[in-house]
Amino acid sequence: MKQQLMPTSSSSRQDLPPPASGAGMKWAWVQQTEQLWQQIHDIPLVRQWKILNDSIFLLISFVIGLGYFIGFVVMASLGFSLLVLGIGVVILAALAALSIAVAQIERLRIRVFLGVDIPWPYRALDLQGNKLAQGWKILKTPFVWRDIAYLLLLFPVGILELVLVLFPWPYLLAPVVTLFGGTTVANGWVISNLGEGILAGIVGLILAVPVAIGINFVARLHGQMGQWLLSPTSEEVLTGRVEELTESRSAVMRAMHLERRRIERDLHDGAQQRLVALAMELGLAREKMETDVDAARQLLDEAHEDAKATLAELRDLVRGIHPAVLTDRGLDAAISAIAGRSPVPVAVNVALDRRQPDEVEGTAYFVVVEALTNIARHSGATRADVSIRRESGWLKITVSDNGRGGADPVKGSGLRGLKDRIEALDGRFRLTSPAGKGTVLEVEIPCA
Repeated sequence: MKQQLMPTSSSSRQDLPPPASGAGMKWAWVQQTEQLWQQIHDIPLVRQWKILNDSIFLLISFVIGLGYFIGFVVMASLGFSLLVLGIGVVILAALAALSIAVAQIERLRIRVFLGVDIPWPYRALDLQGNKLAQGWKILKTPFVWRDIAYLLLLFPVGILELVLVLFPWPYLLAPVVTLFGGTTVANGWVISNLGEGILAGIVGLILAVPVAIGINFVARLHGQMGQWLLSPTSEEVLTGRVEELTESRSAVMRAMHLERRRIERDLHDGAQQRLVALAMELGLAREKMETDVDAARQLLDEAHEDAKATLAELRDLVRGIHPAVLTDRGLDAAISAIAGRSPVPVAVNVALDRRQPDEVEGTAYFVVVEALTNIARHSGATRADVSIRRESGWLKITVSDNGRGGADPVKGSGLRGLKDRIEALDGRFRLTSPAGKGTVLEVEIPCA
């Protein structure tokens, strides 16, 4: 792990859902909800007692089911009644977006509490482009309708789950209520004295065993229902995979084309021009050798300096493709070296306990180089931060700055090429760049 702030010297590179842009990431507030589920699940007694874990899961199901049902009825009624005014379309679109978001929250909740992993099916949401076209494409898929079906079922199912969880509690609490002179009702049985309260408590303890078994069983059934309605089918997974592979192949070709163009441009504008000048100086020196030795010697000195400058440019060009330090010493040293040459001060935090696969390290290096170059050229930032860590089979890279923001992958070939290169490795790309509030580039690369 390394943390350093590097004021710097020379040169230059540009400025990340919905689930977050890049295949499979999540909206920030959905991530926060997942953290909330995890915090509840990690409460010591909840984590240790499956009955308590499943009971809390079933109680939350009722709350979410009730909230969604109310929202659905209100928004659907308003949307259809206001269709003639046009605003109804917006309300119904918002209802579809709400359904997708709540369904994703449910996938995360089922995974955290029940251990059932349900994949995110809306790959189309992770694509840059026209949001209206994306929305229409999503509405034509069965995913959104299955999400809505699951969420509408969640209300009646949640009522049954609520009844099951609460069923023994009037009996179990009756001794305490009657001890203090109170009266309680347990499923029609009016309990008004301590003797009846103790008897009710015994009944509650007897009922607790089959109810606990029922809670575990119903929670398992709920997980199966979520898997059935919220998961893509095998055919849909294969179809999506074919589309991804087709898109990845196109992305690879675009990335290769852009990289070749960059190298050609750098060679033409730099090393090639210097080599032409070097050849001319050597030619002039050869002509002067017989008539003016001093002039020839001066030309040779100039040619020697030009040759050294050309070699330095070629080294920089090669370093931009794949530096030797990356091969020899890994990402930490290579990123630190790049940060040290950036004209913008860069804080580097690389937390890796071992080397990564070559293609992953090369892509990660390219991401940081491109991001820092864009920051230096376009952002007007006074500070940048680079963070690299590995989590659950993913190499996670975050590059942020405090510049002017407004970066757009659609308008810049550098960012577009970077996105293509990431997606060619089945990675995830997210760019957040509000105007005037800096830029955050988040990239995740799968690594074994």
